[in-house]
Amino acid sequence: MASTPLSTILARMDRWQVISTIEEQYKVRDLDEAIRTLRRSSMFPWNLKKTTLRVFADVLEYPVPSDQAEIAYLDNNKKGYALKERFRYTSLQQFYEDVDNRNDLAEIWDDNSKFIGVRSSLLNGSSVLIDSANVAADYVGTGDVTAIARDTVIVKDGNAASIRATVVNSSNVATITVSPDSLSDSNYLKKYVFLDIFLDGVPTSIELRYGSSAANYFSKTITAQFSGQAFVADDWNKIAFDLNNCTTTGTPDTGALDYFAIILNSAPTGTYYISASYLREWTILNYWYYTQNNIILSGSTRPDQEYFFNSSNVYSTDSALAGESEWCDVVQYDAMLTSLGDKENESVFNKIAEKRAKAWSELQEKYPPMTPVIITQRYRFESDPFEQVTTQPNGISSTI
Repeated sequence: MASTPLSTILARMDRWQVISTIEEQYKVRDLDEAIRTLRRSSMFPWNLKKTTLRVFADVLEYPVPSDQAEIAYLDNNKKGYALKERFRYTSLQQFYEDVDNRNDLAEIWDDNSKFIGVRSSLLNGSSVLIDSANVAADYVGTGDVTAIARDTVIVKDGNAASIRATVVNSSNVATITVSPDSLSDSNYLKKYVFLDIFLDGVPTSIELRYGSSAANYFSKTITAQFSGQAFVADDWNKIAFDLNNCTTTGTPDTGALDYFAIILNSAPTGTYYISASYLREWTILNYWYYTQNNIILSGSTRPDQEYFFNSSNVYSTDSALAGESEWCDVVQYDAMLTSLGDKENESVFNKIAEKRAKAWSELQEKYPPMTPVIITQRYRFESDPFEQVTTQPNGISSTI
């Protein structure tokens, strides 16, 4: 992989006598600042990583990789223009409004947690109802659950009712057992169990069990929402688990799946609501993104750290800056300009500024960014409801 050792960069910087007198740690900090500054305006192909995203019918929000800086591209493997997703990268508002029934993609932030919104019309994975949460007699509460009832006030969008469970914390275990209609599924390993639950308080974890009996089931202890964000009180939380990556107890009969249980661990006293549950099959999409990591540590073969200084405020000259040599030049010159900020040497400053400007211009010409542009639309309903005006970040509008 293309890279330049930190020791080499520092040696090049020290070629300039006025910079050689600066303490090494400050030059490294200036390099980190240069990386941070330049990355705000451009992303480069050596930061690209490919993974896959499992998407489901009627599920809009998905987690992002922990090292993602920006998304680059998302689509399927199908051949033919008509069969491609061709996602439009748009704003949060227009993603949820879905005014024109497009395949949309959006970056979403909630309480300092980032995830993505994916809306697709080409998904071919099945979505089968486990239980509609409409019949209270199908639900039994034990442990800290003191009452079960049908509720038509606090309901998830699109559902007629929910199941209200009253919890009085005494043992830190509140169990809700469901007796759904029996399902048979030989393709269960490609599916997730999904549930929407309204939390009055935040439990330490939620265990979901799905199988053929209380002794034969698949299970997972869940500590966050499906999208990756933390559990939220006083709101609906979408949780899920993969039947191909879970704990198996006994020998579940996948030809007679009729047991479902929700276990709230250390749930505060309050009122909780259970909505419909589903067995959903995933569809795979190719997911390309820019990693935030720029530094290759000694002994590693790929970027695994964001900056030269780590979280413990330590750096090593054996680490390296990932990327083409042209990128290294720009980072070096940018850092040198910062280092010269408190030096009275206008001649050297101007020479380095000239080198930096030329290197940056050539780098951007060679590697244009692939980060998608946010596209939004406004509608002139008073004249023609089908006339749309597309507006891009540069302020240019066009009627389509």
